[in-house]
Amino acid sequence: MTDREQEMMERYIYQVTRRLPGDQRKETALELQELIGDMMEEKEMSVEEVLTKLGDPALLAERYQDITHCLIGPEYYDIYLWFVKVVLLCSAIPVLIAEIADIIRGEGAAYEFAGQANTVVSVIYGIVSVVPEVLTAGLTAFGAVTLVFVIMERQKVKLEKKQERAWQVSDLGEPAKRKRTGWTPGELTPVPDPKARISRGDCIVEIVFTVIFCVLLIFAPHFFSAVCREGEKVVFIPIFNLEQWKVVLPLFVLCLFVGLADNVVRLAVGIYGKAVLISSLICNGISLVLAVILLKVLPFWNPDFGKELAGYAGRKEEALRFLTRWDGSTASDILLAVILFAILLDVGTVVYKTLRYGKL
Repeated sequence: MTDREQEMMERYIYQVTRRLPGDQRKETALELQELIGDMMEEKEMSVEEVLTKLGDPALLAERYQDITHCLIGPEYYDIYLWFVKVVLLCSAIPVLIAEIADIIRGEGAAYEFAGQANTVVSVIYGIVSVVPEVLTAGLTAFGAVTLVFVIMERQKVKLEKKQERAWQVSDLGEPAKRKRTGWTPGELTPVPDPKARISRGDCIVEIVFTVIFCVLLIFAPHFFSAVCREGEKVVFIPIFNLEQWKVVLPLFVLCLFVGLADNVVRLAVGIYGKAVLISSLICNGISLVLAVILLKVLPFWNPDFGKELAGYAGRKEEALRFLTRWDGSTASDILLAVILFAILLDVGTVVYKTLRYGKL
């Protein structure tokens, strides 16, 4: 087998195994190597002829997954499962956190029940009472993710650019000569450099924290507060301007959603390339514009945050003393500088890895 044939076989095996669950890929790759070798030896066929006989890698992967009729096909199934796990986790944790915050603040059903029962019973009651909310949030998130992927499946939205050539293997050394009759080995793309691959774990972590943060902003904005004590009473001083929260929240959520969309694209594509580069430039650009509007135009911060803290920081909460000199404008400038630095770092990383390891 020549180097060219070996590369073509590796491309084909990669395109099959990348569509399979992680624990199945190694075994399948070995099986395909053996199968291709046997077909070449027994039937005296070339690698191109063997791969043409095996057909489209996506269809072959479908056979290994034993999927014939389904809502989510092999092109998206592995990614879909990841998203389902993420959204179910993200829909449960913020609801629980919001319920705990309500109990601490002296609000919610569990706190009202506490007057008729002991603390342990009230906590148990609070956990039980939040179960329907968790189930509702989970089912809603599951349905939304499933709907998105069903639409992608039905509309044949592809994560890779399809080749329009009939029989093109120019990357491997030969020009097109035959008319297109279906899938051909010439459509195989090179196995990406390991450094060009995007860490799925990093994307998942960012998506999880973004969704949790977003849900907390919607259902428990008071969670982002300075906590002080006045005798036995716990006092929460919100850092955000909750009186104008209906004006601020939609833009805040939109800003987070744009960042979430960028991570979804990276998770779906899996490697640094043109799609990820364009997504990064557009999403980061939009995020920066929204951040400027949010921090410099809208009433984002609680204007009385420093004044409300002054009475507490002077007595017991020594750690809060420096916050009494709080200035919303300065805080916005500092946060914008941090956001700009993070955006430049992210875009720079994407551009570098795309040009150095990826493919435009």
